[in-house]
Amino acid sequence: MRKIKFHMITISFLLVIFLIGCSKTDDNKGFTNVSAEKAHEMIKTKDLVLLDVRTLSEYKQAHIEGTVIIPVQTLQAGYDKIIDSKDKPVLIYCRSGNRSVTASNILLEKGFKDVYNMEGGIKAWIKAGFPIRVLK
Repeated sequence: MRKIKFHMITISFLLVIFLIGCSKTDDNKGFTNVSAEKAHEMIKTKDLVLLDVRTLSEYKQAHIEGTVIIPVQTLQAGYDKIIDSKDKPVLIYCRSGNRSVTASNILLEKGFKDVYNMEGGIKAWIKAGFPIRVLK
């Protein structure tokens, strides 16, 4: 009987920890979501790092001028390409806005403070009619 009670308490404790860990709200994420329009304005007016976290083949198809490319799959180890700019704002984009959220969280973990995620990614940028660069 004591063993069952111990297991029930342990399971309840783990469930509470799991629920607390999963209840993080967007307000506490640590980065700022911006629209393509706001991103365009930031690029024109701020000294920032523009980070594309897509694959090289996606980057070649269409990217924003002045971008540093570090695919999200290699960002944990490859963020050293931008570490010297740690005190600058970092504007991150991907194809549609999903990988850039992951990348934003990685950079926050690495100590970057001023991190922006472009919602909708390069798709939103193109839809808004902003310029892109294509590599062959």
